Amino acid sequence: MDSKLTAQPNVYNNVYQSDYQSDYQNNHDDEIDLFELWNGLVQEKWTIFLSFVVVVLLAAVYAFTATPVYQADSYLLPPPVEKVLPINEFATVLGTKRQDPEALFTQFQKNLESRMTLKLIFDKYNLIKIYNSDLDQLSGVDKIQAEKTAFTDFIKDFSIKIPKGNVVSKQITVSLALPLSEQEVADLLNNVVKTAEERTIDEIYQELVAERQSKINILKNRKFGIRQVAQDKRMDRIAQLDEAIRISQQLGIDKPVKERDFNATLYLMGADFLIAEKAALESRKNDDAFIPGLRELQEDLHELKRLKIVKSGFGVMTLDQAAIYGDKIKPNKALILAVAGVLGLMLGVFIALIRRAVKNRAQADLTTE
Repeated sequence: MDSKLTAQPNVYNNVYQSDYQSDYQNNHDDEIDLFELWNGLVQEKWTIFLSFVVVVLLAAVYAFTATPVYQADSYLLPPPVEKVLPINEFATVLGTKRQDPEALFTQFQKNLESRMTLKLIFDKYNLIKIYNSDLDQLSGVDKIQAEKTAFTDFIKDFSIKIPKGNVVSKQITVSLALPLSEQEVADLLNNVVKTAEERTIDEIYQELVAERQSKINILKNRKFGIRQVAQDKRMDRIAQLDEAIRISQQLGIDKPVKERDFNATLYLMGADFLIAEKAALESRKNDDAFIPGLRELQEDLHELKRLKIVKSGFGVMTLDQAAIYGDKIKPNKALILAVAGVLGLMLGVFIALIRRAVKNRAQADLTTE
């Protein structure tokens, strides 16, 4: 019995040692030998190098053959006061609201970013060819959809940067990026700005012209109305005289009766006087000379008709700096090659690791056999 008790710990020790060795071997197998990994990458150096070269060459082909994109910028400010004065002078004459530079500049900005302004430029210079060169081969719904997509892309290539927050400067920056020459992009952007300016000035001009015509129509209607009222009053007076003449003749009153209220009893003025007044009223060709305020109204009407609204002096923005040349923004050759180099190395290392893993597995299978 004592011998059994003495042999028991040895069994436990053997089992414990066996488990420990097994766990140690598993942990050792799971560890990554950096030295071995580095040796493997060195052995696959040509794989990594070839991957690097291929990716960089492909990137270089793209960088040096892709159509360059140029971006032009233009800087705009609110109009000066002297360009707003002509507008306000007409507004004062017409009795409309006076404008301030900031309000006019805001109206200009709305036209600058409106789809109508951009569509005018898009159609005028046939820019759809830039976005879809195969448009002539399309028809029907496909062609309409292609035109819509092209115009949407053109809008994305146009941008306006407006100061935000408590920025003192009111300057805005307008940019346009297109796959054209640096001069063509700058000219197109300047035309966009000019078109927006012309549209804004024309809107203000049309508002003033419409207001002037509205005032003229109102005065014409007033003039016609007071003339018609004067004529009606004259006919009423003639009717009153007819009645008074009959009464005065029946009463035998030929001469005015003194110290009488002639307004209350018109016939007391006598038939002779009433007949003479009636004859004068009937022979009158027009009542203009007898209408109070008519001449002042005619003078106002004449001034409005003579008022010539000239928009050449109007200003809605200040061109702080026009677009001169576009700057190349795509493709960025240096950036493309740098990124391609990094990606080429990463791809090469990945391929090298795969190759080493396959070789190690093959060698392990051979050893086992």
